[in-house]
Amino acid sequence: MVRGWRGVFVLAVVVWMAGFGTAWAEDREALLERLAEGGYVVYWRHAATDRRQGDRDLRDMDQCASQRNLDARGRAQARTVGAGFAALGISVGEVLTSDFCRNRETAEIAFGRYERVKNLWNLPVANASGLGRDALVNGLRERLGTPPADPSKNTVIVGHNLNLQAAARVRIDEGVMAVFEPLGEARFAFLGTLEPADFE
Repeated sequence: MVRGWRGVFVLAVVVWMAGFGTAWAEDREALLERLAEGGYVVYWRHAATDRRQGDRDLRDMDQCASQRNLDARGRAQARTVGAGFAALGISVGEVLTSDFCRNRETAEIAFGRYERVKNLWNLPVANASGLGRDALVNGLRERLGTPPADPSKNTVIVGHNLNLQAAARVRIDEGVMAVFEPLGEARFAFLGTLEPADFE
């Protein structure tokens, strides 16, 4: 009986740690090799921003002057990632972004294209999007679990940290990417993280 209890406890700890991205994450080289094969979902927290700015007025998401935006370091990070994807032969299918200017600019600099998706809205201000918190979290889980239409390519989602924490219990800093293996029906496996420097 004690033995069984220990087994359950160890399993619970492993699941908890893996959920927070602190255990069983693959190394950078292995992740890059996987991405070159295609079939994964990359969740990229927008590149570095100017923290002196804030999101003041979100009524018109095309008004970037009223939002927190990328700084010079963030734009350099996006260029590095885009060039690295190309140099390493990592193919990209869909590029999905939040409505926020910092997300769209990250995608535009790196890949030259993107599709704005309403349910990738920043979680702390979910009510302003017209969608509730649960809709955003469940929508993201669905996207993380959906394989790319072309299995030789990868889906890139340029989103926000708190959304990912709520949906997958993975925390990432600005500019960092979390790599997921989509398993269908809102199920996915977290494989590890990549930073812009890994693409230099």
